[in-house]
Amino acid sequence: MRGESGGQADPTGDDASTESFGLESSNLGSTRLLQASGEIDILSAPALRSALIPALETSERVVLDLSEVSFLGSSGLAVLVEARDQAQQGGHALRLVCSSRIVLRALEATGLRDLFDIADDLPTALQG
Repeated sequence: MRGESGGQADPTGDDASTESFGLESSNLGSTRLLQASGEIDILSAPALRSALIPALETSERVVLDLSEVSFLGSSGLAVLVEARDQAQQGGHALRLVCSSRIVLRALEATGLRDLFDIADDLPTALQG
């Protein structure tokens, strides 16, 4: 079973045993699109938070595409819940794209799935 920490990173950068985390951001009108990839664990969750929370403060709507996420740990789930709360308090919209079974299972297993506005794919998420 996989641990939340994701293992130790090789300081030389040659560690092939852990998948890296990536996050791309773009603006589409009043919508901020964040596209995450790789593993969202205790090491990468702060990077997701540092992009997601400010996006919710400055954009009417944020779409977080998790289609390319290969692992979503409890730290990542905590960031998503915090972002949902931030969006609700600020009157902003947060929509998740969850075509990955891995992400959906994590949300379902923790009882969080119904808390989020979830789209099956990016074109659907970007509509209305």
